Amino acid sequence: MAPPLPVLHPRTLPNELIHCIIHEAWFSLVDYEWGDRWELYRSLSLVSRLWRDIMTTVALRCVMIQTPQDFSVYRHLVTRRWGLDPETTEVERAAPAARDYFQRSELHIVVSDWSCPSFSGFYFATDYPRIPCYIPACKHISVIIKELPSNDRFVLPYQPLFNFLSQYTTTKEVYLLWTYTHINRYILPTDEVRGVTYLRVHEYPRCVCHNYSRSSSHKHDSDCFSYHLPMLFPNLEHLHLDSPYILKCLETPPTLTKLTLEAPPIHYLPSLGHFSSLMGWNIVSALACGLFKRDDRDFPRKKIVVNTGPTDPTGWRQALAACQEHGVELELRHVYLNPPQPSRPIP
Repeated sequence: MAPPLPVLHPRTLPNELIHCIIHEAWFSLVDYEWGDRWELYRSLSLVSRLWRDIMTTVALRCVMIQTPQDFSVYRHLVTRRWGLDPETTEVERAAPAARDYFQRSELHIVVSDWSCPSFSGFYFATDYPRIPCYIPACKHISVIIKELPSNDRFVLPYQPLFNFLSQYTTTKEVYLLWTYTHINRYILPTDEVRGVTYLRVHEYPRCVCHNYSRSSSHKHDSDCFSYHLPMLFPNLEHLHLDSPYILKCLETPPTLTKLTLEAPPIHYLPSLGHFSSLMGWNIVSALACGLFKRDDRDFPRKKIVVNTGPTDPTGWRQALAACQEHGVELELRHVYLNPPQPSRPIP
C-alpha cells in the first residue's frame, strides 16, 4: 500500500510556487471589479508575512488600474514603499528610486469608468495622466478600451489616454485592445508616444471619413483618428493587427519595417472546411496605394507576416504576387489549428 501523500501547508510551499499561484490569481482579475481584486490582495496577505510580501511584489510587477479606487490603492502602496520625490513641489510624484523598480513591471489599464455630468459630454473618473506620477516607468503597457458613452464628432475622448501614454518614453511595447467595433468619429489626440517600437491593436478603429460630405476624393481628414493612429508612434517599427482592417486606410511612420496580421481559421464552408482569409486586409490595394513604398535606401527589407491556420488563407497568391512586385517580403506562419467542425444533425 502506497504511503499517504503529505499535506502541504501554505507556509511550507516553495517560494517559486507561491509566486506562481499568486501571480495567476492576480492576473486572472485583470478585467474584474476593483473590489474583487483588493479583496484577493487582503486575503492572501493574511496567510503569512511571506505571502504578503509576495502578494505586494506581484501587484507592483503587474499593475492593474481600472477605477479611481485602484489608482488610490497604488498611490498608497508606492508612496509607502518609496516615499515622495522631495525635489518636486508642484506635482506629487514618487521618489526617483521607484523608476528603476517599475522598469521591469507591466502596466494594465482598463478604460471603462466615466461620468456624464450633462448631455454635452463626459469625462473619465480615473485621472489617467497622473498615473505616471506614481508608476513612472514600465516595460509593457496594455490598454483595454470599453465602449464610450458618446459619439460626438468634436470630442477628444482619447486625449487623456494618449497624454498618459506619452509620458512613458522608455516603454517599447504597447497593446491597445478595443473590445467593440469602433465606428464613432473622434478627433486625433495631440500627444505623440515616443519610444514605442511595437504596437499591437485589437479591433482597429474603423475609419468613417467617407460618411462626411466635407471629405472628397477618398482622402482622409487631417484629424482622422483611425487613419493617423500609427503616426502617434513616431518610432514604431512593428505594427501587429489582431483583426481585419483595410490597410490602405492607415498611415504608417517611415520607421515601420514589419507588419503582422492575425488570420486564424474562423470561417466554415462544407466544401473547404475551416479556412482563413486575407480579403479583409486588401493587401494588394494597400501596396498599390503606397504601403511599404520601397526606397533604395531601405534596410532591412519591409516585411508582412501572416499568422494563419494549417492551409493557405484565401487571397494568399494575390497577396504574394503583389508583395513580390513591390519588393516586400511576405511570410506565412501556420500557428493555428483548425477549430472543431460543427456536428452534423442526425437525420
